[in-house]
Amino acid sequence: MINTLNETHLHKSLKTLYSIENEGSIVEAKAGKYIADVLTKEGNVIEIQTGSLSHLLSKCMSYISEKRKVTVVYPLATTKTIKTFDADGTKVSSRKSPKKLNVYSIFRELTSLCPILLDRNFTLEVLEVSVIEERINSPEPVQSRNGRRRFPKKWQKKDKRLDEIVQKHVFHGKKSYMKLFPKNLPEVFLFSDFYEGLCRDAKVKKDDARLMLWVYTHMGLVEYLGKDGRFNTYSIAGTKKTPRQKPRS
Repeated sequence: MINTLNETHLHKSLKTLYSIENEGSIVEAKAGKYIADVLTKEGNVIEIQTGSLSHLLSKCMSYISEKRKVTVVYPLATTKTIKTFDADGTKVSSRKSPKKLNVYSIFRELTSLCPILLDRNFTLEVLEVSVIEERINSPEPVQSRNGRRRFPKKWQKKDKRLDEIVQKHVFHGKKSYMKLFPKNLPEVFLFSDFYEGLCRDAKVKKDDARLMLWVYTHMGLVEYLGKDGRFNTYSIAGTKKTPRQKPRS
């Protein structure tokens, strides 16, 4: 059994929810050489990941090599309420985080999982969630528990709680990923075409769009064709390519 003392309320809530949905499953169960968040009665694995997905590749590849079906559940906090408390538990403030995320934000987490994203035994579930982040004030600047702060701050995260599951996106196989792909692109397109196409349907950050195109190229869904002047050109893999008349910025 792994140490769950530092497990967040968010992680625990989703683990409980998925174990209930999969009747007969066991939480924190040995599966091969690893401990699975949820092990179904069929021997398949559900992993709840509230942090970086980069740590999951070797674990998922091990499960897949054992012919287990693997589902990775990633909660994406599209809405976050930050509640701050003093050390004695007195609530000081409550505010909405200005940070805006959507399903396209997931691609910064998928760069390390490209080798398994299209495996027939792999499923990714992205949950758009509303969360409550609890913070404790500190009299002096402190480093975060994971040591990643460039500059210490006068607060420390205490917990992250699930408020609501707003929407679920299930990715399994090529068609599911291509549902996010912009429509009506030229047969040979540039990043600018790709980004403009995405923005017709959703508000997407340019960095997220670049990562999405990078991931799709490394998954084999998009083919890099080379340069047209100073611009990279692409096409959807397996489609007919009609040369562009001239590059666009």
